[in-house]
Amino acid sequence: MIEVFDSLDIFDLLYESAEKNNCSYVYFTNKALDNCQDQEVIDAVYAYYEEFLPEDMLLIIKTNRDNIIRFISDDAAMLNAISWFPKKENLGDLSDEYYFKCYAVDHQGIIYQN
Repeated sequence: MIEVFDSLDIFDLLYESAEKNNCSYVYFTNKALDNCQDQEVIDAVYAYYEEFLPEDMLLIIKTNRDNIIRFISDDAAMLNAISWFPKKENLGDLSDEYYFKCYAVDHQGIIYQN
């Protein structure tokens, strides 16, 4: 017998988990940096974010994976997302490697994106 499954994306999983665990998440990804082969560009991006990211966040970024951080409230998720990941237009002439797509998510959906 063939079973039919509902297709879920990362946001569906985050919504469900946020509801079940009464929390919020910050999800961020940077495919341009993940795919970058130029070590000078990579080092420059890390140096840029060293100026304002907590050290543990910088270590997470260096893993080159999509990442999810759990928070106990919507406010904490939004405030950290805003302070950690600038909007693309705020990066000026910096290359795409500097831009992390970032979303704060609760059980109802996306509550912030940069």
